Amino acid sequence: MLLKLHKLIKWVGLIVCVLVSLLAGGWVTGGPVWSVLSNAMGMDETVAVGSQAQADTPQAHSIQDMENLKRFMVRQLQRGGHNDDGIYLTDQYYWFITLDSGEVVALYYDPDMDTDFYDSTQDIWYSPVGTWRPWELTEQERAILTREAPELTTTAYYADMEGTRWTRMTRDSFVGQFWLLGSAVLLVCLAALWMLCLKLRAVLGESNQPKNDLELWLTGTYAIWGQYYTDFAMGRKYALTHPIHIGGCPRMLGAAKLMKKTLKGSWDITDYGGILETVEYMSKGPGLWNCSDQGGRAWELCRSMQLLGCAYLVGWCNRKELLRRSREVGLTMQRHFQSWEELCQGFLDGYSAWRLSYGSTAENLAEVQQRADIYWELRGRKDSPYRLPWNMDLAADGR
Repeated sequence: MLLKLHKLIKWVGLIVCVLVSLLAGGWVTGGPVWSVLSNAMGMDETVAVGSQAQADTPQAHSIQDMENLKRFMVRQLQRGGHNDDGIYLTDQYYWFITLDSGEVVALYYDPDMDTDFYDSTQDIWYSPVGTWRPWELTEQERAILTREAPELTTTAYYADMEGTRWTRMTRDSFVGQFWLLGSAVLLVCLAALWMLCLKLRAVLGESNQPKNDLELWLTGTYAIWGQYYTDFAMGRKYALTHPIHIGGCPRMLGAAKLMKKTLKGSWDITDYGGILETVEYMSKGPGLWNCSDQGGRAWELCRSMQLLGCAYLVGWCNRKELLRRSREVGLTMQRHFQSWEELCQGFLDGYSAWRLSYGSTAENLAEVQQRADIYWELRGRKDSPYRLPWNMDLAADGR
């Protein structure tokens, strides 16, 4: 059921991404994309270079007008016998026209595009929409102009009335051509983000806080170690002010990697099989049989429960599997111990025996004392597992 729900959520999310992309594609294309591209390419909101001039297109009568107007047209453009009134430079033909001011400028446009138009009432051709553009010439080209076209008022600029593929677009035409592309790009981004969220959820998994009294009871059997590990991984303040967690610390990015490193370094365990083999040995096998006192038994059983919690934290088993195996160990604990106090004291004795077997150094004695301090801190917490009845029915599902 949960797997089907997860798949449904994934597909619903992707469908939402598609719908949002289609609806927002035009806004993205005509908004931020247009703003960036129009500034870089010299594109205009409503008037495109090279398009046919309209009645409201400003006319340029002088070079100063061309400098001041972002887009303009001129009405001195002529065809027919005046086609030779210009010059070829690098396979491009530039027309020469005389403005109303008497100034002569170069104009670049393609008559075959049919974007100029003829006013029969005045017998005048009007140019396409143009813009005043810096004329980037080589030294040789500039020398040719000086020699062949001395009548030009300036060779620093020319009137570009053909433009490029980009400058011939307005915002509306740009959106019309690239709306689907913008939607596709947005879809890819949203889908990638959605899949990343699903991946992140899969990595982090569900919360590993105990959900009920049963889970809290089971987690409490190794809470002394758990709080020590939380202190190590998250800091002392976090350990004191946040709930206890299955496996020692909260599931977050890096937690599983750190725990796997701990299991490898402290236990030489690298997979779930290693966990089960060790738990079997300590809770049902020679690890438990060979114990001669309660300290040894608590040491074996509490660490068995701890390893099962660690397996769940790193994702080697699910919650159902965790509870099933942890209940088995918990029932064994209830047979051997009569109270939380006896179990915890046994664990502290077992830890002390193990730690001090490496020498009664100041460091080792401090570690032993730290575990005892954690126990007393746990007893004083409002969410302490030790407030739960020791003889809880572990066969029940919890509350």
